[in-house]
Amino acid sequence: MFRYLPWAREGLFVLFRLILTVGLMEGVRSGYFAGLLPFYAPEKLHLGPTAFTLAYTLHQLAENLSKSLGGLLAERVGFGLTLSLAALVGFLALLLTPLAQGAWLLWGLGLLWGLFMSTLHPGLMTYASRIAVPGREARALSFTFTLVMPWVGIGLVGVGQVAARHPEAGLTVLLLAQGMALALALSLLRFRIPMPQRTGERYPLSRLLLFLPAAFGQTFAPALVSLFLLRFARESLGLEPLEVGGLLLLGGGLTFGLLPFTGRMVDKRGYRLSLILGLALLGGVMLRLAQGPSLAEVFLLAALGGLGFSLFMPGWNGFLARNLPQENRAAIWGSLMTVEGLGVALGPVVGGALWEAFGPHIPFLVGGFIFLGLSLFYFYALALRRFTWN
Repeated sequence: MFRYLPWAREGLFVLFRLILTVGLMEGVRSGYFAGLLPFYAPEKLHLGPTAFTLAYTLHQLAENLSKSLGGLLAERVGFGLTLSLAALVGFLALLLTPLAQGAWLLWGLGLLWGLFMSTLHPGLMTYASRIAVPGREARALSFTFTLVMPWVGIGLVGVGQVAARHPEAGLTVLLLAQGMALALALSLLRFRIPMPQRTGERYPLSRLLLFLPAAFGQTFAPALVSLFLLRFARESLGLEPLEVGGLLLLGGGLTFGLLPFTGRMVDKRGYRLSLILGLALLGGVMLRLAQGPSLAEVFLLAALGGLGFSLFMPGWNGFLARNLPQENRAAIWGSLMTVEGLGVALGPVVGGALWEAFGPHIPFLVGGFIFLGLSLFYFYALALRRFTWN
């Protein structure tokens, strides 16, 4: 079985523990900001939507503006240590939430939690790339990302279902999950990412410019609708949270099921076609959702979204794996993740403004045009001009 996996056998046990730990923390984060606070903050803290959405924005800005430094610390100080600190700070933030009767404390907790979360993804993706079997880098990174991301949906839907009826019970669920993450992180306290031999390689930073449009757009476009997805689904499509969870499961399952094939295609034939087609499909799905499709069409769109993501993800990861340097990879990867994080942080604010000014369908239209624009940009840059290095 091990010979079919994209990671070296020697690093698997640590990798899977890292994935579970980071996944739990991602699930707690989405469950807290999108599942718990919309119900808990107005009822228990007497804070309105502006207060808790700003807490999320500050959290994302703190995390993502720190990812370059966070990646450097994960690689140089020790990923097990930074992981444990992030889990501990998240647990303390949850414990202190009932005391946040003023918005300033909620904002401060979100900001501090975000700072310590900044080491997680640069460290995890760097380790996954270091233990990847040669020639399987795109699959290694894509599977790593895919094993973490379902926890975001689990946290959102699971905690949202509980918190909608019993906000205090939702907070208890989050504390239990974060406690499990802290226990797992402490079991990895002494873990360090293996460092490559120094080669004296000089990496032209101008190369990073070609990554920036997709780094920002791939997160900004879906973030336009992320905090309002459940409400849009109920009011425009007539779907309840559990039904949305089923659609996310369909799309995510298809993404994961197709990754062995799309990842192999990228590793064998290059990343250009997969990257461009994936972006185009995701754009088409968002544009159609904006037009109020029927229930049958929504299921089809969920499947097409899964296909699009299964093409885009290995294409993007293959693009990165083949063109980022080995030395200081976590720090450089963290810089790109900072740009991705700016999309996550700014998207909900812009999406909310578009929703309020023009209606609930406009954020989907804007997101769809962003994805299609990125597809055209990389078709020009990578297929026509072939601005790349491998």
